[in-house]
Amino acid sequence: MGFNPPVPQQDSNWEIRVVLQASLILQILLIFVGPVRKRSSSMVARFAVWSCYLLADWVADLALGLLLNNMGNFGIGGSSTSSIGLKRGGGNPTTGNSNSGSPIIFAFWTPFLLLHLGGPDTITAYSLEDNELWLRHLIGLLFELFSATVIFFSSLRSNPLIPATVLMFIVGIIKYSERTYSLYSGSVDGFRSIIMDPPVPGPNYAKLMTEFDAKEKAGLVVEIAIADGEASKAQKEAERREIMCKVSTDKSVEARAYDFFLVFRRLFVNLILSFKERRMSQAFFLELDDLKPSKAFEVIEVELNYIYDMVYTKAPIAHTRAGWVLRSICSSCLISALVIFFLLDKSGMKHVDIGITYALLLGGLALDAAALLMLLFSDRAAVFLEVHPSRFRWLGRLTRAVKRWHRKRRWSGMTSQMNLISYCLGKPDNYQGRRWWLKIAYKLGMEQKVDDLLFIRRVPLNKNKNKEEEEEPHLLKFIFDGLKDTAKNLTEKEEIMEVCNCRGNRVIDRYESDIKAVLGEEKLDMIRDTLVKSNFDESLLLWHVATDLCLLWEYTEAPPSEDTARLRSVSETLSEYMLYLLIKQPEMLSATAGIGLLRYRDTCAEARRFFASAAVWNPDHADARRMLLGVNTSQKPVVVKGDQSKSVLFDACILAKALRELDGEGLRWEVVAGVWREMLAFAAGKCLGSTHVRQLSRGGELITHVWFLMAHMGLGDMYQIQEGDSKAKLIVHEQ
Repeated sequence: MGFNPPVPQQDSNWEIRVVLQASLILQILLIFVGPVRKRSSSMVARFAVWSCYLLADWVADLALGLLLNNMGNFGIGGSSTSSIGLKRGGGNPTTGNSNSGSPIIFAFWTPFLLLHLGGPDTITAYSLEDNELWLRHLIGLLFELFSATVIFFSSLRSNPLIPATVLMFIVGIIKYSERTYSLYSGSVDGFRSIIMDPPVPGPNYAKLMTEFDAKEKAGLVVEIAIADGEASKAQKEAERREIMCKVSTDKSVEARAYDFFLVFRRLFVNLILSFKERRMSQAFFLELDDLKPSKAFEVIEVELNYIYDMVYTKAPIAHTRAGWVLRSICSSCLISALVIFFLLDKSGMKHVDIGITYALLLGGLALDAAALLMLLFSDRAAVFLEVHPSRFRWLGRLTRAVKRWHRKRRWSGMTSQMNLISYCLGKPDNYQGRRWWLKIAYKLGMEQKVDDLLFIRRVPLNKNKNKEEEEEPHLLKFIFDGLKDTAKNLTEKEEIMEVCNCRGNRVIDRYESDIKAVLGEEKLDMIRDTLVKSNFDESLLLWHVATDLCLLWEYTEAPPSEDTARLRSVSETLSEYMLYLLIKQPEMLSATAGIGLLRYRDTCAEARRFFASAAVWNPDHADARRMLLGVNTSQKPVVVKGDQSKSVLFDACILAKALRELDGEGLRWEVVAGVWREMLAFAAGKCLGSTHVRQLSRGGELITHVWFLMAHMGLGDMYQIQEGDSKAKLIVHEQ
């Protein structure tokens, strides 16, 4: 049985041993490192995951290639057990003391590479683009399965591990197939096909009109009536009661988020929702009086975690009944293969080969056990245990105890901050006094990476949270309260779209009388024009610099009140976060940013030239603010400079001076913070769902959570289906 392999190639036994162990180590690293990227926005964490992800496949492919290249050496020389195989050109199995051949145990190691290529449950795709290549992975599965089969058949003669090898082939094929299916499920086409509802043809129009035509030709007086009145009101009342019943039930955050996830996951492939689904979501996010902002954002956080699992992990198959069956089969095969190898006479094997084989078998079982534990303590498992409380009661009590003891973090919970003036000053490392390693990095073209390292700060959203009083995070509360107040009074689609297209002008309109009383009509119009008549990227840069200049606090001024201090902090955070998105995440503002990068570069160039005049004094941030505010801006910059440069530096100074004239800091910061909230909501609504999904694998972004919260509150253009099917019927009147 079997076939004669080609001419034996040069022996590479130790290379195979080393690469097999490296492949196992990478799988162990990947199962624990994989989930880190959704909880961290650090470049180091992303690089670690990226390296392990690429190396894991590359090393497994390398090991398979070495085995395929060396299969002609199986059984040539070696001991009676470890080197039973084929001689070149046929013949009987040979034994001897020569070490020139490859142990037959190598053939048993081959299916482990299929298992490793299947990857852990915690990561199947590093990016969205990997999911779109699912067909390539399918072809790779067939090719690698063929290669492994060739190696297996070349070792069939006198191979004592054939049953164990077959069992491991089953495990490898299942794991690799699970990964391929998960990649398909995470692709746009696969995701859409899974979540789309069955086609709805609607009421039978042709049948109704045929009956109408027949009765009319028969001389009867007939009309088509649309059901309305008491029946329609009763239906709406029943729908309202159903919605309130679903919302008012005592559910955990995971179960509540899963209910919304089944509806709102369609947004990530740009599908539409109905107004009934809008009312159901609003009943929870708008009508519950005791809903805290932190609870609302936690529901959004868990929903986005479900989306992450669907796109980047094996969740599409792992949480199904088929997934549990396949997991049971794999575990049984692994245990059976371990028992077979344990009972095998290994007297002639090398100790290193025995150790590697046990490491592969026990490592495979350990990876399977770790994946099972992660699955049992996942959010989806918590939902299942809550829906079926009579099953696995001990497990339900255990998961609840773990939840009370340790709060699970599902995203980074941080915002990246970037300040234009600090960047142009070169602080904390002055541009005129760079250290030697900075000079080398800049010469090597790594300016962007160095700038990211030095000038981008990551600030936790709950930095102001008082642990003793459990105070709500100021920024999240400010965003939630503003969106809630806006969404409560909107019912018509035209009103919703009008509000979603505002980027600060509604705030100016709200405080128009107060601003006009202090500044006059001309400056009021100037402030409004920076929002209405400017492109979004221009407005963003103008208000970023103006906000930074408004933050200058002189010792002669009275200290701000507690509420004003909160608004100052919120304004600064949102201002620097929006600039970060414009410059470092432009794809999230691609629909609104315009020529933002060009305008930013020109503004930075003008700012550096301006600060260079005072370089000998080494000005700090506060000095730079005073210098800018001290410039005479009685003439508009465009009149003096022309419009070749797109810099907005001194236009922002004019805006800042007007805002600083507002009577009292309370009004000033209510206006500034309100404008930034509207800008954030405007940018969030214009960003595509697929772009938001991409950020989930990079630690997540605040703008994604805001967009998803807006969708749940009914703010956006995703609601297209009005009231459903009409209830039409034929009425025949007596003649």
